[in-house]
Amino acid sequence: MKENLRLEFKKLRNDIEDKTLKDERICINFLNSKLYQNAEVVLCYYPLSNEINTIKIIKTCFKDNKKIALPVCLEDNKIGFYYINNLDDVAKGKYDIMEPLIKRCEKVTDFGECVLIVPGLAFDIKGYRLGYGKGYYDRFLSENKILTVGFCYNKFIVNELPINQFDKKVEYICSENGLCSL
Repeated sequence: MKENLRLEFKKLRNDIEDKTLKDERICINFLNSKLYQNAEVVLCYYPLSNEINTIKIIKTCFKDNKKIALPVCLEDNKIGFYYINNLDDVAKGKYDIMEPLIKRCEKVTDFGECVLIVPGLAFDIKGYRLGYGKGYYDRFLSENKILTVGFCYNKFIVNELPINQFDKKVEYICSENGLCSL
């Protein structure tokens, strides 16, 4: 069932109207929020071409002197987050995703003052997400207590998604329509 939903939401996301404008609004909604303003560290993701574009957030963190970290796919199907100082600190990694160069970037070990931006194909109103099915973020969240915000187009916030015992939910969802607490 989840795999069919993934295919459906991927197709819908590829056909999203006004993507650039919606991406910009999502980023602005996050950057104007207390979540961003109160965070010392932002754990973000480097967007794939059809994902919500977070480059504005990454660059704003640099400008605001906030620490910014991006995920790296590690062994055991886990992710680790590494601080970057500029966009020259990233290169294509696993799945052709832009990742920090771990030989020159420091690993994040303290998640106390962080906010984690969680990508998803869709989210439900309880905060559960439909991701790509590899479980990276769910494993990370099961091992780390951290403030989470899911990034999603408003069109892809649904009443309910199928979940299992390993699925972790986010505490906030940020869409082009605003940021809401769950």
